[in-house]
Amino acid sequence: MENKQAIRDKIERLSKDSDPAFQINTDNVLAEYAHLDKNRSNITIKILSILGVISSVLCFLAALFSLHLLDDKLNVVICGSILLILSLWCVKKYNSIIIDTASITCYVVGGWMLIYGLDHDDINNMLIACLMINLCTLAIVQRYLMSLLNILLIIYSCIALTNHNSDNLIFIALINMVLIAALIYILTQEAPILSKRNLISRLYQPIRVALALSTIATTAFIVLSHFETEASPFNTSAIALYALSIIYSFATLFIVHKIIAKFDTVKSNTQILIYIFVTFILASTIINPGISGAIVLILFCFYYQYKFGLYLGIIALLFFLSHFYYNLNFSLLTKSIFLMLSGLVFLVIYYIINSKKVKNENI
Repeated sequence: MENKQAIRDKIERLSKDSDPAFQINTDNVLAEYAHLDKNRSNITIKILSILGVISSVLCFLAALFSLHLLDDKLNVVICGSILLILSLWCVKKYNSIIIDTASITCYVVGGWMLIYGLDHDDINNMLIACLMINLCTLAIVQRYLMSLLNILLIIYSCIALTNHNSDNLIFIALINMVLIAALIYILTQEAPILSKRNLISRLYQPIRVALALSTIATTAFIVLSHFETEASPFNTSAIALYALSIIYSFATLFIVHKIIAKFDTVKSNTQILIYIFVTFILASTIINPGISGAIVLILFCFYYQYKFGLYLGIIALLFFLSHFYYNLNFSLLTKSIFLMLSGLVFLVIYYIINSKKVKNENI
């Protein structure tokens, strides 16, 4: 923890350089630093504690099943409700990573027991119950981990409902378009959203993470489903695939335009070459929108300095490139030649960029 006097000095300097209306609550800042210092521990201890909490809850659940206490639906509903209420109370009452982990584990187990006890024969009813439970929890508790879990479950409850009632990937693609549009809006409107101090502003961080994760995961689901059902005579997955590719292509060109506009020194001829190169890359990967989707995520998160999304986009790009390379209908020799040629192209691009830089610039 930083020295209290050093923190006070920093606050004083920040207050002097800011608008008179801008005020900082020094006591709250010091209390937050004290809380972080108190809850800071070795990463190994945190991992072991989390694993211990999860194991304890699962062992408790296994004991209930072995004693046949959950054979009756009423008992399952009662136990699930108790676990749900207990988890929400602990999250509201305490502020600790271990308590949060224990509460989330109890919440997941309790929610599953409640939904299973209410109606485990109708998948629609189960998904609707899951959706309602998570919406209610999100309105009650706005802690980071719990909110992230709730938002992800809400998104995928809607996707699962759509997929269960209509075996058509076009609808999943439409949902994914809404997710990427919401993510772009969240990234571009960060300051106005946070300044409103409403429910959305309190949930901004988990919403951003959930949208990034769900966008990549849903894109992967569509891509993998397409390649599994390609031989089907009624293949609607191709339409979903190409629709996603078109949307991601427009989004990529949009963010490339914003990045170029940020650097006023880029010449018009260079801009044209950049657009041609980007269009070529997008056209060559139209059958795998995962690549263009990962590129969109990387570019947007780079432009708006969102590190988690940037790392996620890089990992997703490596995965989708591997999948694209594996599914090419060429021999291994031809694939190897393409791989070497693409490496040479990027080396040439690096050489050109490196030769054009000013002497005092570094890449």
